[in-house]
Amino acid sequence: MKRQGVQRLRLGRMSAAIFVVLAVVALGGATAFGQALPPSDTGDLPVDPAWLANTLTRASTTTSVQNNLLEGAIENRDKALAEYKAAKAKAKKKKGKQPSPLSKPEYLVVWSAKQNAGDVYGKEIGELLSNATVNPQGLADLLNPQFLPGLDGFQVIDQRKLNVDGTPNPNYAKVVNFVQLPLPWGAETEAHHMQYEWKDGQPIVAGGLYNDSTFVLSAQDIPNLKLQNIVPPQDTLGGSIPDAYDAVGDGRFIGTYMGGPDADFGGSPGEVVVFKPDPEKGLVPESETPGGNVGGVVTGNANGVPEPCSVREARPEGTCANPHGIQIRQDLERMVTADYAAPREIVLDPIKTADKYAFRPTIRVWDTKDPAKPKLISVGHVPNGPIEPAQRAHEQYGIMEDAKTWPDATKYKGGLESKGFFAGSMCGGGVFFTLDVTKLKGDSSKQWNQVWNDGLSQLAAGDKGKFLDEPGGCAGGAWHQVAANNRVLFRSVQGRLPVSDNYFDQGQVKMVYDIDISKLIKSAQDGSVKCDISRGTDTDGDGKVDLTGIEVFKKLALGKSVADCPKLISHIVVHDPTTGGPHWGALDNHSVDQKGFPWRLTFSDYFVSRTGVDGDHRLYTVNVGPKGKLSYDKTYRDEKTGALGVNFNRRDWPGSPDAGFYKPHSMVWVCPPGLCKDSDAPAVRGETKKKKPSRKKGSGRHGGRQSK
Repeated sequence: MKRQGVQRLRLGRMSAAIFVVLAVVALGGATAFGQALPPSDTGDLPVDPAWLANTLTRASTTTSVQNNLLEGAIENRDKALAEYKAAKAKAKKKKGKQPSPLSKPEYLVVWSAKQNAGDVYGKEIGELLSNATVNPQGLADLLNPQFLPGLDGFQVIDQRKLNVDGTPNPNYAKVVNFVQLPLPWGAETEAHHMQYEWKDGQPIVAGGLYNDSTFVLSAQDIPNLKLQNIVPPQDTLGGSIPDAYDAVGDGRFIGTYMGGPDADFGGSPGEVVVFKPDPEKGLVPESETPGGNVGGVVTGNANGVPEPCSVREARPEGTCANPHGIQIRQDLERMVTADYAAPREIVLDPIKTADKYAFRPTIRVWDTKDPAKPKLISVGHVPNGPIEPAQRAHEQYGIMEDAKTWPDATKYKGGLESKGFFAGSMCGGGVFFTLDVTKLKGDSSKQWNQVWNDGLSQLAAGDKGKFLDEPGGCAGGAWHQVAANNRVLFRSVQGRLPVSDNYFDQGQVKMVYDIDISKLIKSAQDGSVKCDISRGTDTDGDGKVDLTGIEVFKKLALGKSVADCPKLISHIVVHDPTTGGPHWGALDNHSVDQKGFPWRLTFSDYFVSRTGVDGDHRLYTVNVGPKGKLSYDKTYRDEKTGALGVNFNRRDWPGSPDAGFYKPHSMVWVCPPGLCKDSDAPAVRGETKKKKPSRKKGSGRHGGRQSK
């Protein structure tokens, strides 16, 4: 719909106009007080004059970015790198111990957007204004650091926890670089997703939800970043609203564009875009392939693939093709994309979702034998249930993400071979599994089993989840990934506040959890999977359903084993008081032990504020134990406040006073060149063994006497 595209342009111009007006206000404020004050003393000014100078300078460089490094960041990197390499060399010669992987120089590159007044709802503004603590001066303070517009970009965080000698790294969790994108690209991008993991030598790929652009950066001089390319809307006319990216393995990346062609911005069908390597620009577009056809529910899709949605589910254009998550197993020549929603309902604020059928219930499978030309070969509709919610919108809708199993898992002790894929719904709480992606053709709906539910993890969250009304119902399940050993699945759930849907709604627990999938993967190797929480489970293999879906759910909720269903390993509750919670995460796949478990993962609390689901803008690092148990890294603390995690609600960033609050959405773990190679042997980690209680002489079962 061209009208929507025009509306989008108007919104962009409005944002730019607001940006200029506030810049003039800031400048006027500074000159009104006479000579500009030094950055260390801004007096009563609501905005540091350096904010304006920095913003205008960075906005004007349209093809590059300025790195704003923390003092000593490069020197610290070089020193840590030299010490780590020296320790590795000594260990190789058997003259010393292997250094801890936590002493390896690693960084987290976080893709974030500047919070501004457009992110705040009238209700929130009313509450702020009615707050007795807000006076006229306070209103000026609210303008900055929260509500001034600014340039979106990247924060680079030092993730090296230890020095080689085992002492703490004093820069752990510090933001060591702050990079803002130039105008017009840096304004109102609504920073969204990146690739799920970064590998040595790869570029960083990041999608802008609102401005329909893909950004390509080089990390060859990390913590410095270099902007290599901006892929604008006119280069991907067949799709809009980029979401996520995955590497093919030959230098190519494939990205999902969730919305329809630019002429139908945010509509349907979305598409996949192949990016090929380029020596100067990093990546450039190579091809575009739509995920389906308008009217596909009646006519079908390309290659004779059906569209197994109902007419109502496929509203308004007769297709559910809105690809969001993406995972590629090029060894199998297969790619899976998850259909989330018609993004026009999300992006074009103030338009809000009309009904639940903006969200999709489907998963797409692609043949990537020729990765430059992905070929759609199957679409599956996930099964509903097992819960029959009072709210229809709490059924299985919004298949946001999928997660591949890994091709080389057997190189780890206990690693399992698999050709399976997982997918998860945002509403309904379902986690779905197909045992062999190479066998999916046409309508593959019957080949996706619900094997877990977010509600099961939430019910296990003590008093937080004990009395949930509709466990898993629109719980906000999102990011999930499989461990390198194919034995564990990690997942985030952003939750929901009480009374979000109706007056008796108790909300949903915000959490990150992991489940043991080893029985499921082993079962799949034999060509069948019993566990099915939607349709019911055949527990004894006689071909008949022994437990209905809700009966399976109840048993799993009690912690009992059912057939080959997964089991909960652990969870951490996330204390976010806002409308949002943990949405996206990343495994540290550069530090994996001999059993294929990562040492750490990280996640952020933010979704998309203009959907009404925000977050507290904090980022955490989580320890992953040798058996998969999760726990907060209590040493990962904010450099400004000392509180747990890194808080993106801050006034100043490196080299950027008064840059203000940011909304961290996605992140990737990055190493200096050559340091984190796939060929590296996993670092050995020992398990803590429980000591058997010693039994002294004469301390038998019958007290001091031995039975005769």
